[in-house]
Amino acid sequence: TGATIRVRLAGDGQVEVDGETRTLRQVVSGAAEGTTILLEDGTYTLPEASGGSYTGLYFTTPNVTLRSASGDASAVVIDSAYRSHGGSTAPITVDAPGVVLASFTVRRSIFHLIHLWKDADGVVIHDVDLIDGGQQFLKSSPGDGLNVDDVEVSCSRFRMTDAGRDNVWGYGSPDGNTTCYTGGIDTHDARDWHVHDSVFEGIYCDADGTPRPAHGQAADQRGGMTYTGGLAEHAIHMWDSEEGSGHRIERNHIVDCARGIGLGLRAEVYGTTIRNNMVFSRFPRSGEHDVGIIVERAHESAVVNNTVFFASPDAYPNAIEYRWGSTSGLRVLNNLTNGRIRARNDATATLGGNVEAAEASWFVDGAEGDLHLARCDIAEVDGAGESVAGLDDDFDGEAREGAIDVGADQCTSAR
Repeated sequence: TGATIRVRLAGDGQVEVDGETRTLRQVVSGAAEGTTILLEDGTYTLPEASGGSYTGLYFTTPNVTLRSASGDASAVVIDSAYRSHGGSTAPITVDAPGVVLASFTVRRSIFHLIHLWKDADGVVIHDVDLIDGGQQFLKSSPGDGLNVDDVEVSCSRFRMTDAGRDNVWGYGSPDGNTTCYTGGIDTHDARDWHVHDSVFEGIYCDADGTPRPAHGQAADQRGGMTYTGGLAEHAIHMWDSEEGSGHRIERNHIVDCARGIGLGLRAEVYGTTIRNNMVFSRFPRSGEHDVGIIVERAHESAVVNNTVFFASPDAYPNAIEYRWGSTSGLRVLNNLTNGRIRARNDATATLGGNVEAAEASWFVDGAEGDLHLARCDIAEVDGAGESVAGLDDDFDGEAREGAIDVGADQCTSAR
């Protein structure tokens, strides 16, 4: 425990603390270890940088908490307003352990919304609304062979709006291969993250949208080149985890995102569990919409009791994919999908209890993404799952008692 600082608005880019006016960045940078900063309701618009300054919030002191005073995430908004805060910087950057960000909204960034650097171990992001990131909404990239460990993301909401899609960065060479450079959570050199009970919605680029600068808001870069469309990063993408560590990704709801959950790609991933998630899309297969869950180069990992449902008859054909011959010790069990569960590039896994022929009528609202079971007497699902050690609850955190249902939802007789 430490001091508590109460902050209220005092005009564009300014706040008031104990009768004195300053920037919110100054409040954050000057907070002592253990301080809790409480934001009164309002929209805190971060100022534009000038003269080489940095105007985003930069946490370098351990164990500082930033949260709304009211506990209402929608009532306190940190608005980047698509302004430059100095260099390639996010409105919120954390480079200290034990920082807690809770119960507020951060929105409209040219870059990431929250960026974690090398010393951001043990950060907690809880009940935060992240809206319209120009790049990945939450990014970790410590560099120099270091890691960002033990981060918890819980009960938060990651959402892209139509207006946000018109402000997404492109990424790639200027020869026409520029693509959509956004996504939900994107981690490099991370260990033992826990991402749970969060919602990811609409994170994709629109092929028919407004042409936008190929380098974010900097239209003068790359000769004024513009682009549309492209395949966004996943709602949740953990690029790697070292042997002896592992991530837990559970009880998340992913709706209409370009891709759902991804593990690995170029690096090996160890000890990670993906369970009790619901992944839904209404879109047909295209250059903007792809797989529900993909695991690449995974070791001693598990994809268990997830529900993946694509409403379009022309959707991407694979609900879950696992790739590459180096994959080992992977279990893919009790997943409920209406697409294939497919091995690619010589990958192997232990399969069991999966159902790949789910129907929309099995769900409360299969057309809109409520993938709770509509009834408990579906023979293919009811008690048809295999026993999985440690699988004690379902998507809603309700106990899985008795025989295990297939998919993320354990149906109860009260339904």
